[in-house]
Amino acid sequence: MKGLTKRLTAAILLAAVCLTATVYSRTRPVELRLGFMAGSYWDAPNGKCYAVIDAAIERFEREHPNVHVTYTSGILKRDYSEWLVDQYLLGSEPDVFLVLPEDFGTLCELGALVPLDGYLAQDEAVSDTDFYPAALQSGAENGVQYALPYECVPTLMCVNKTLLESEGIAVPSGDWTWENFYNICAKVTCDTDGDGETDQFGCYGYTWQDALTANGASLFTEDGSSCLISEPKAVQAVAFAQRLSKLTAETAPSARDFDEGRVAFRPFLFSDYRTYQPYPWRIKRYSDFLWDCIPMPHGPAGGNSSELSTVLAGISSRSAHTTLAWQFLRELTANADNQSMLFTDSHSVSALRSVTDSDETRRILRQDTPGESQSGVEMLSDVMEQAVAAPRFRNYDQALLFTEGLVQNAMEDEHNLSLQLQRVQHQVQEYLQE
Repeated sequence: MKGLTKRLTAAILLAAVCLTATVYSRTRPVELRLGFMAGSYWDAPNGKCYAVIDAAIERFEREHPNVHVTYTSGILKRDYSEWLVDQYLLGSEPDVFLVLPEDFGTLCELGALVPLDGYLAQDEAVSDTDFYPAALQSGAENGVQYALPYECVPTLMCVNKTLLESEGIAVPSGDWTWENFYNICAKVTCDTDGDGETDQFGCYGYTWQDALTANGASLFTEDGSSCLISEPKAVQAVAFAQRLSKLTAETAPSARDFDEGRVAFRPFLFSDYRTYQPYPWRIKRYSDFLWDCIPMPHGPAGGNSSELSTVLAGISSRSAHTTLAWQFLRELTANADNQSMLFTDSHSVSALRSVTDSDETRRILRQDTPGESQSGVEMLSDVMEQAVAAPRFRNYDQALLFTEGLVQNAMEDEHNLSLQLQRVQHQVQEYLQE
């Protein structure tokens, strides 16, 4: 009964805040400030980087006549994080702002973001189930939702269809396994011109991190307090990546080999897939072979999963207009019309299930995708459903960089891999606790 009373009291207080804010916004002019980045987080060409935000502002101002929404244009990705932190330290951060993946942990630690669970629970216009799980998880910490996904990019496996056809191999289905992957790579890796050097390759760019994700393993705990690299599923994943790399131990493939059609598989961001598939981009790269994208292969303990990169949007904990800020955040991230523009005015993916898994989105993507290269289009929603959110605790990038070198050394050592990874875990654990 006490719990119910508390929930009712919270609901009443939230309703009162909403009513007060609504009355205020209708009677006195309000400026709602936004923090937005120019260009693409994934460095894909984008000449319409403000189209989505401008459309959201136009609709919002039309529905809120006394609210003026502003933002500073021209802040590039390389400058955005520093700009946002500087604004926060000066006490002049925007009411609503984009949160880059590498900044989420720091902003949570600073207490810079408003918890959104109460708004999600009370607002009938949006629900956490509207979003793909990994995208939503990217904006949560310790079970609290601090930001909503604005745009996402999953990783897919690019397939050189021409090369596979020349070897008499069918393009794998969407639920293919590590063994399927390895067997194809082993078959196509060879010396085609008889000069004694390998010049055709199975894969370029597949990493042990890709294998971790596809085997249901994680490198760190969500809060970054522990390393998990010696867990059985993780050891199994690193062992597979080690086995795969031995196919090209003598001659490693390069990005140029892939570009020139001599590599069967390469993990690819969906933003790159969209950039290079449509005309005229496809005549500049990958023009001598047919290619498509399919989900990543899965390990025995996982699924056809890949890591999802998500740009978030949140509300300043010091905003004087939190209710209006929530309403705009909802407009930006949960409005289907607004999110649909990501597929026409950017190279990213909407985190809204209703948008990404729609006939209209498939129609838009098919128009951009020539010939028979349709798998990436048809499987996109399944890829998003199975995607995994990477931990984004503070100093995650530094911890990952430290760990990568140690794991690479362990993979190159011919001794017991499990023992080697136990040593890696011990070293990383000490690093995390410093």
